[in-house]
Amino acid sequence: MKLPLLKATSFNHIIRLGGHSKPWIVSTQEGNYVTKLYKTIDLEARNKMTAEVLGNLLAKEFDLNVPEAAIIEFDDNFRMSLGMEEEEILSTLDERSKFGSLYLDESYLYSPLTDYNEEFIAKDTLYAFDYFICNRDRTQLKPNLLIKDSEAVLIDHEMALEINGDTIDHFNQDLWDSRYKYHLFYESLKSSTPEEKETFFTDFLFYLQELRWNKFEDIFVQLQDLGFDSQKETLKAYFNAVCQNPNKFVKILKDSIS
Repeated sequence: MKLPLLKATSFNHIIRLGGHSKPWIVSTQEGNYVTKLYKTIDLEARNKMTAEVLGNLLAKEFDLNVPEAAIIEFDDNFRMSLGMEEEEILSTLDERSKFGSLYLDESYLYSPLTDYNEEFIAKDTLYAFDYFICNRDRTQLKPNLLIKDSEAVLIDHEMALEINGDTIDHFNQDLWDSRYKYHLFYESLKSSTPEEKETFFTDFLFYLQELRWNKFEDIFVQLQDLGFDSQKETLKAYFNAVCQNPNKFVKILKDSIS
C-alpha cells in the first residue's frame, strides 16, 4: 500500500481559515486537492507528514470516512506558474513533497452548536479512534469534520501521533490521558445512560482486533524515500502494544466515560 504520487498542475486558491498551515487548493490530473504546507522547523518538531498520512489511512480501517489522499509534488513547471504572493509563501516552506486530500465539493464544516442533534458519525468510534492515534486536535472549538451527503468526513490529522515511551507506559498501567476530556464527543459520551455506555466501542473493538499493522510497511518506506523521518519504530511499538491487548484498550476508554 502506497499513496498515489500526483503532480500539481495549477494553483487555485489558499484556504485562509485553514489553521496555521493555510492549505492550498491545487489541481492535479486526478482532481483538486487540499494540500498541506509546512515549514521545515514544524516538520522537525512534530511528525506531521506521517500523522496526516497514517491518520487518513487508519481511519479507513475503522470505517470512518476520509477524503482520498495523495502525495502532491510541486515541480518546476508548477512553481513557474505561480504569482508573486504564492512564490513568496513557498520560498519560506519545506521543499519536500506534500500531503494532499481530495477537495470535497458541497461539503461544510461540522458545528457542535447546530449539528449536535444529527447522527453524522458513530461518536464512540471517533472518540476511540482519536485516542488510539493520539490525536487531541478534534475539539468543540476545532471539530476537524466535514459534512457531505449527511455523513461526516474526517480531516486534519497533522497533530496526531503524539507518541513516545510514556504513551506505552500509560497504556501498560491502565492510565487514561485526561487531556482527552476536551475531545469533541467526550461530554456527550460521558453523559450517556448506563445502557447506552454498554454498547459503546463494540465496533471499534472489532476493527481493532482485525487491524494488521504490517499492511502499512510500504507507507513507511514511501515516507522515508521522500525524505521524512516517520519514527517507524516508536509508532510500531505503541500500536503493537495496543493491538496485542485490544480489550485492555477498550476498558481504558470505558472507564474514561464512566
